[in-house]
Amino acid sequence: MGASPYVQMDKQVLIDQVSILLDSLGIGAYQIAEEGKLGIVVRADAEDVARILKALRSSTELPFEQLIDLFGADVRERIEITYRLRSLMHNIDLVVKCDLPYEDSYLSVGHIYAAAWLPERELCEMFGLSLLNHPNPKRLLTTEGLPPFLRKSTAIRTKEEIWD
Repeated sequence: MGASPYVQMDKQVLIDQVSILLDSLGIGAYQIAEEGKLGIVVRADAEDVARILKALRSSTELPFEQLIDLFGADVRERIEITYRLRSLMHNIDLVVKCDLPYEDSYLSVGHIYAAAWLPERELCEMFGLSLLNHPNPKRLLTTEGLPPFLRKSTAIRTKEEIWD
């Protein structure tokens, strides 16, 4: 059997290379750490995420060609946005996270990863965020006037409320 086409990368080498890339962008406030089952996680300010994702996608030495997943979680005081990226060249994943306050605006990254278009609409709708820089920012799952269902502050409706 022939050798694998993938070049497996050591986690510490990944952390070092991502740090060098982010430092070259002038990103001042970020953290990189291994977080259990998530693997290597980069935490950055929301205003820097688009630049970080663009740099990771276009890097020649460490390209993350695919956006595998994009989702949010209500962590009581804010919405935590998670991007899971994959480098096919190195057969490794990287997670990028940022926080947004409630009722804030979310800047689309669909121009960087086209796979983000639909999850961004769902994310903004379900958490009550405003969607900016998106070609089709309308609601995806519900109609106007409904509360952001995945926020912990949204009350769970009874079946009578739903059926009336």
